[in-house]
Amino acid sequence: VPRSLPEWMRASRDIGKDFDQNARSNPKVNRGYALPDPSFIAAMTTPALRDAYIMVYLKLRHALHYRFSSPMFEPLSPTSWRDLLGIESFGNKPDSFVSQRRNDVQIKLMDCMKAGKLEGTIDLSKMGTATVLWRDQPLPDPLPQNVISEIFWELFEINFRYELVALDRLCYQ
Repeated sequence: VPRSLPEWMRASRDIGKDFDQNARSNPKVNRGYALPDPSFIAAMTTPALRDAYIMVYLKLRHALHYRFSSPMFEPLSPTSWRDLLGIESFGNKPDSFVSQRRNDVQIKLMDCMKAGKLEGTIDLSKMGTATVLWRDQPLPDPLPQNVISEIFWELFEINFRYELVALDRLCYQ
């Protein structure tokens, strides 16, 4: 995870001084993430699990980025991201609560693809055989730290840009 700038650390520390966590949140604000939070992935219990989540993200990367242009786009909760990125690590046991949540996320992803007339371009059942590339290069196992850092940087940057646009939109509603 990239280090925070000193100014951002100070601002982050100061911003919460008057925050009341018991106050009701604005129902118009979706508190999800445009893409998975890299801090969540970085905090995985083992490097193998972290790498597995990154690999699923990379397999779905183009579709996940395409979602931004879809009228069906909506950010996903941390739980939804965990369910989606864990699809290869934890399987898809039928009739389980996690399976149902994962199916809900997959339906949202497929709805975005359908809205863009890209239905059928992704087959989630064949993800295990998908080739994973980063910067047009196949990835070794385990993932090198510099590649992990680049991927986390991309996730942080895109999530930040989304949050900035969402804040702007909220301010002008």
